[in-house]
Amino acid sequence: MSGPDRSLVIVAGGRSRRLGRNKPLVEIGGRTVLSRILEATADIADVVLAVREVPPFRRALAAQGWESGAERAGRPRGSVALRHPKGRALRVVPDPVPDLGPLAGVASGLAAADGAICVVLAGDLPFVTPHLVDRLSRELASVAESDALDAPDAVVPRARGRAQPLCAAYRRDVGRLAARLVARGGARGDSSPSSSPSMMSFLERLRVRYVTTEDLAGAGDLETMVRGVDSRADLDWAVRRASRPDGFPFEPHTP
Repeated sequence: MSGPDRSLVIVAGGRSRRLGRNKPLVEIGGRTVLSRILEATADIADVVLAVREVPPFRRALAAQGWESGAERAGRPRGSVALRHPKGRALRVVPDPVPDLGPLAGVASGLAAADGAICVVLAGDLPFVTPHLVDRLSRELASVAESDALDAPDAVVPRARGRAQPLCAAYRRDVGRLAARLVARGGARGDSSPSSSPSMMSFLERLRVRYVTTEDLAGAGDLETMVRGVDSRADLDWAVRRASRPDGFPFEPHTP
């Protein structure tokens, strides 16, 4: 599945308080986490990067060869359109309401995406593979086609003892619900974590198909792929993991 059928949404709007550095731009094994995600998803032509602040990501992407692209009407204010010389399109969009958590990034990312199915990934996942991305999006598409009346809104892995909503596939139209939840949280004027709309509260309102390691057999080590670099300990683990012979479990190629 490629082209207009699906999009990639990378959620990268956090402040990285625990790590103290912009997580997607941290280098692991000689590549930034963002570069690794873009390489793992190179078959998806339409990319949305949802961030808190646009300039750092624009600079980082420019250094990787991304050039200014044509802006389209209706895109969020402050967003930036980029294009890779090989034709891949990427839009960097700001969160609609800062500091309301990852759901704000999901809302802005889905709103800016073109594909009917969107693979949503946290911006701190260095070991996602093309196989996992394909399996999640194909799983959602195939279930939707076989049971259109009661089709799921999302396919979400369960790993590391919990659901992983930021390594999952969603129908783009559920972004409207995400936007309503974010707007409701923003209207309260309180951006504390306890009052921000959560990803789990979002999932509770969707028809979700949960999948496990067994369901995704052959896609790779799910426990590794859903682990982000949220802390110094996570970063140390990722650097050690990347130094292994199988630390980059596919042949990287130009995005």
